[in-house]
Amino acid sequence: MDQKAAKATKTRSQGLSEGQRREDEIHSPPHYSEGTRQDPNVDVRGNVLDNVEPTNTATNLGNEDEEGVGTCKATDVDLHHDQESYDMALLTLDQGRDTQGLDGGRECYNDGDVVAFSETEHAVTQITNPSQVSGQGNKVINIGPHSTVNIFHGISDEPNTVPSVDSPSEDFPLAQCQDSLKSYFKTRLSYLHPLAWNETFTMKIEDIFTTVDLVTRTQRGGNIERRALPSTVDALTARPNCPQPRRILIEGNAGIGKTTEVSILAFDWAEGRSLILEKYDLVFPIALRKVDESQSFTECIFDQLLPEDVPFQESDLETYLKGNDRVLIILDGFDEWVRHEGHDVTKVLTGKVLRDCCLLVTTRPSHTPQLQSLMCPDTQVEITGFSQDNIRTYVHRFFTGDEAKAAALVSKMDSSLIPTGILATPILLLLTCMMWEEKQDLVFGGRIFPLYDELVSFTIRRHCVRNNIGSNQGIPDNIRDALSCAGALAFNGLLENRLVYSKEDVAKYCREDSLQELVLLGILHRQESPSRLNPSDQFSFSHKTMQEYFAGLYFAKRLQDETTEKSILNTYLTTAQSVRDLENVIMFACAKLGLEADVILAHLVKLHQEEVEHLSDISSGGYPHYMEYFLYSKCRIAGNEGEFFSPSKLAFFHLQTYMEIALLCFYESGCLSQVENIFPTKGVIHFSNVGPHVYNALEHVLKNTPPRSLRNVTTLRLMGTTECFVSPVIDYLRMMNLSELDLYRACLGGHDPNTGPCARLAQQLPYLTSLRKLVLCLNNLFCSDLLVLLPSLKMLVDLEWLNLFGNKLAGCGKEISELPCSLRNLKVLNVYECKLSLEDVLQIATAVVQYCPKMEQFEWGLNVTDLNGEMKVQDVLRGLKS
Repeated sequence: MDQKAAKATKTRSQGLSEGQRREDEIHSPPHYSEGTRQDPNVDVRGNVLDNVEPTNTATNLGNEDEEGVGTCKATDVDLHHDQESYDMALLTLDQGRDTQGLDGGRECYNDGDVVAFSETEHAVTQITNPSQVSGQGNKVINIGPHSTVNIFHGISDEPNTVPSVDSPSEDFPLAQCQDSLKSYFKTRLSYLHPLAWNETFTMKIEDIFTTVDLVTRTQRGGNIERRALPSTVDALTARPNCPQPRRILIEGNAGIGKTTEVSILAFDWAEGRSLILEKYDLVFPIALRKVDESQSFTECIFDQLLPEDVPFQESDLETYLKGNDRVLIILDGFDEWVRHEGHDVTKVLTGKVLRDCCLLVTTRPSHTPQLQSLMCPDTQVEITGFSQDNIRTYVHRFFTGDEAKAAALVSKMDSSLIPTGILATPILLLLTCMMWEEKQDLVFGGRIFPLYDELVSFTIRRHCVRNNIGSNQGIPDNIRDALSCAGALAFNGLLENRLVYSKEDVAKYCREDSLQELVLLGILHRQESPSRLNPSDQFSFSHKTMQEYFAGLYFAKRLQDETTEKSILNTYLTTAQSVRDLENVIMFACAKLGLEADVILAHLVKLHQEEVEHLSDISSGGYPHYMEYFLYSKCRIAGNEGEFFSPSKLAFFHLQTYMEIALLCFYESGCLSQVENIFPTKGVIHFSNVGPHVYNALEHVLKNTPPRSLRNVTTLRLMGTTECFVSPVIDYLRMMNLSELDLYRACLGGHDPNTGPCARLAQQLPYLTSLRKLVLCLNNLFCSDLLVLLPSLKMLVDLEWLNLFGNKLAGCGKEISELPCSLRNLKVLNVYECKLSLEDVLQIATAVVQYCPKMEQFEWGLNVTDLNGEMKVQDVLRGLKS
C-alpha cells in the first residue's frame, strides 16, 4: 500500500512527444544539442544517438500517446490540485482500466483501490462512511489547501459493512433480458429502412458497409495516422497500448453511417456472429435524440429497447448494471442530445455511475472536443464513409443483375461526383442510385445544391406516382405549401439549435394537413415517443443537412423582398460568428438565388472588411500546425475554440473558415461579382485540412478571377489533404506571382508520372520566377516522382528554401545532389527522414558545401543511424564554415 500511495504523488509530464511539433517545426525538424552545431550561423542537424529530444516543443494538445487518442496504459496515478471546482468524485476502477485526463484536470485512475478526491474539506464525509474508512492500510493524503485524497485499501476491518455493489445481482433474470433484447434486435434491425418516406424500401443489414478507421496519433510530427478496421466491433479489441478498451468514441460526419454501424453491432451481438461481442452479456444501444430530460437511464432502456412485460423492474436492472463489466452501453448521437448537467446520461459519460460498463458513444465531429472532455476515451474511431472504391462497389451491388446500368452510372460519377467526395455519405449515394434507376439522363457536377434539389424533386415525383397524384402541372399546391412550412420550421429550428420538434413546435409553422404531407413525403420523420409516462409525437428532418437545405430555401425566399432584405441580413448575419453558425444555410441560400445571391455576397464582403480582413495581421506571426487545424475543425461548431487556442491562432482559423464559406457561396451560386473584394486576402491563399468541395470551389474561383487579381497572389498554402485534391488548382500557379508555395501533405506522390500532380506541378514551376520558398514535405514522393520534378526544380535559381522532409527518396542522393549546383541561393535544404542512405546524404552534403555558400540550415537527420556515418557527414559539413 505504501508503494501505491507513493505512486499517487507522482506528476505526469505534460510535454509533447518528439514528433508533436508546430507546423514551422515540421518544416524544420527539431534542434539538437549544441554539440551538433559546427557554426552559430550554420545549422547542420543530424542524428545524435544520445540526444534526440527536441528543444522546441509546442503546447500539448492533450494527453495522447503514440497509438491512441486517449491513453489506456496502466500509468502512475496523477493526483493534483486544480483551480476548477469539482465537488467530489468516487471512482472504483478494475485492474487495467484506463488512466485519462478529464476536463479541468480531473483524472481517472488505474488501480484496484477505491480513490476519492475532493476540493472541499467536507467532501470526504459526503462520499465515505465509517465502515469504508476503517479498513487496514487506508491512507489520507493532503495535496493542497482544502484538498485531500483518501485511498481505501482492501475491505473494512468490520465484517459486512461494505455494500456489495461490485458484483451483479444473482437474482436478476439475465436470460429473459437477453432474449428480449435479441428478439428486438433481430426483428427491428435485420432490415433497415433508409428512406423515411418509403417503409417498403428495405436493405438487409448484411449488405450495409462503410469504411471505419481507428484514429491514432504518433510521436512523429504529432500527425494523425489511421488504421482501417474491418468494422466498429474491432475497436473493442485489445491493442498493444490498450489491452482492454472500455470507453470508445466514434465520430463521423452527418449521414456517414454512425447509427447504421451501431445497428450492425447490436444485430451481430443478437445473432452471435462476433467472438468479440461474446464477452458482453447485455448490449444497450440508446438513441440520445429520444431521451427525455426527466428520464433516468434505466427508463431510457425500458422505453427504447424492452417490452413492457419483462419479468423485472427498472430498479432490478439498475442494481444489476452496477459494477458489471459485461455490459456494453451504446449512446448514439451525442450531438443530437441537449445536455443536462445532472442527467443520468451525463453521469454515465463522466463515469459517476455505471463506470464498470463498457461505453461506446457516437457523435458528429463538431461535438468531439466536448465529448472527449466528458467521457475520457481510451479509443477513438472515425467513420469515414465510402472511399472511391467503396462507391463503385456499392453501385454495382445496388444494380445487381443490371451491370450495364451500374457501369454507366459509375462512368458518369467518375468524371463528376466521385472526385468531389459528396458521395462518401451513404444516404446521398443511395438516393443517387435510386434517381439513376428512374432517370438515366441526370447531369452530375461538383456542386452540392443541385444534388439536393434533384433529391427533393425525386421524392415528390415518387410520392405523386405512389398516391396517383397528378403532377403534370408542376408541384401540387398542397405540397408546395407543405414545403414552405418545412422551410420556416427548419430555419427557426436551427436558430434555436433544435433538431427534434414536439407537435406543438411544428404547429407554430405548419397546419395539420401540411405536417401530414411532410411526413408522407419523408421530409419530416415522426419518431416514437421517448417516454411512456408523457407520450407525445416528436418530429425531425430526415437528416440535418436536409434541414439546412430547407432553411436555405426559406432564407433565400425572404431575401427576395428588396424592402426587407437589409434588415433580414442585419438581423440574422450580424457578425462573422453568425455566418459561421449558419454556414450551410447561407451556402444553400446563395445557390438557390444564383446570380441574385449578390445581396448575400455583398453582405459577406462587408463583414469581411469589418471583422475578418485584419485577422491576417494578427495571425502573421506564423501559421498553425496541421494537428491544430484538425483540432480546430472539431471545435469551431461546438463554440469552444477559445479553450484550446491563443488569440493569434484563433484569428488564423477564423480567417480561413470565413474564406471557406465565402468561397463555397461564390461556387454554389455562380455569382462572382464580389469575388475581387474578398479574395484573396492580402495576397495570401491558405487552406488546410479541407475537403474536395472547397478545392472544387477554389478551382472555379481561380478560373473566373481576372488575371490582374491573380497576379496579386504571392503566397499559396494548400495543406493537409487525405487525397490529392489540389491537382486542378496546380494548373493556375503560373498566373500567380508566388514567392511561397506550400504543398505540405498534399498527397502529390505515387500517381501517374505523365498526368499526375507531379507532372502538372513540373509544368508550372518554370513560370514561378519569383519563388523563394517551396515546401513539398510529407507528400509520399518517391524517386520516380522526384525525377519528374527535378528539371523544373533546377530552373528555380532564386529559390532560398526547399523542404522535402518526410518523403521516400531512398537511392535519390545523386539526383538531389544535382540541385545545389543550380540553386546556389539556397539557405535552407531539408531532407530530414527521407529514407536516405549514408552514401545519399554524403553526396548531398558534399554538393551543399561546394555550391551553396549562403546555406544556413541543412536538415539531414533520421536518415543515417550509424554513429560513424553521422561523423562522416559532420566532417563534410565542416566545410560550410569557410
